Amino acid sequence: MQDVRGKMTDEVLRQIKSLELNVAQTSAPLTKRRMRDSFSEVYICLGSDKTLRLKYMTPSNVKRARFGRIMEDLDTMAGLICFRHNENIIRSQCVAFVTALVDRIEMHNCNLAVDEDIKLSGQVSWVGRTSLDIKMKVEQMKQGSWEHILDTRYLMVARDPVAGKGLPVNPLVIESAAEQAEFAQGEANQAKRRQEAEQSLFKTVPSDAERALIHHMFLQTIDPKAGTFKRIKPPGTIFMEETKLKNIILCHHEERNLYGKIFGGYLMRQAFELAWTNAFMYCRSLPEIETVDDIVFKQPVEIGSVLFLSSQTVYTQENKMLVYVHAEVVDPIKDIHISTNTFYFVFKAPLLEKVKPVIPKTYAEAMIYLNGKRHYEG
Repeated sequence: MQDVRGKMTDEVLRQIKSLELNVAQTSAPLTKRRMRDSFSEVYICLGSDKTLRLKYMTPSNVKRARFGRIMEDLDTMAGLICFRHNENIIRSQCVAFVTALVDRIEMHNCNLAVDEDIKLSGQVSWVGRTSLDIKMKVEQMKQGSWEHILDTRYLMVARDPVAGKGLPVNPLVIESAAEQAEFAQGEANQAKRRQEAEQSLFKTVPSDAERALIHHMFLQTIDPKAGTFKRIKPPGTIFMEETKLKNIILCHHEERNLYGKIFGGYLMRQAFELAWTNAFMYCRSLPEIETVDDIVFKQPVEIGSVLFLSSQTVYTQENKMLVYVHAEVVDPIKDIHISTNTFYFVFKAPLLEKVKPVIPKTYAEAMIYLNGKRHYEG
């Protein structure tokens, strides 16, 4: 039984073939497109397909669907929407639509059942010169009606797969006040990302309030009576250095995308499942995903790569944990490490009133803590 990712990939390939792609041409006239021109719906028939259901079953709870699988499907869906918006362009030139950023995934209901049909839908909601904002939502059939599960926005970029440079995409025609609001939200998201980049802790010092917080946490880890800076762990807390969990993946051909690179959705699933395991081990209770924030794709991952995934619980608040995952490709021969992705996942422990606070021990960990705090509050 072919999975949803395979079906959507086949749909993209059928569209490309039907458009009689001419790779010799290097440019194409842009055409104004409506938002609804790219609207797409895909159904995951878990209610009737028991074979497919096994791929989505969560081992810790056989009644729940695997969220990592849904992330894979959303990434494929975003690519399909890009192709539908730019049908005229792919008719005359080679275009690769790659995921640059998952802006945010907001959960409305964490109870994603494994035995009910799921619907993915979405369309282009904003375009720049070479980039597209794809707004999508996930719904599930429950008691005869579609229940809203999550909303998300993916930022996709059109690139020349040979030269590696950006390619222009079709502009949007705005037809209503609602569409104007969606487009304005895309503009606002772009401005917010630029502002956050300028205020990054890699470029600027922490704020006064952040510095005061870090110093307060530092004072909690020393004994004032001893008169030394020897560190002690406050009762009921966990040092950040104790929360690391890692995975190593050898990237195979079966996980490639249309352009011969490792599929971004596969990387997201692997990162999510590592983060979920980290949160589980941290709080010792089954966690639930609440928010996915700022998944950044910095570099493509090649087939045959040795991929290192490192996770760490970097911020806590009440019964919630923010787990940061960093992905890097390692060349064992040259001893070179190249950062490819960063992921931020917020989990909650619904059976607990509070989880143990995480405490940074070094200045570098303090910056990671503040960065996690910013993502949590943003």
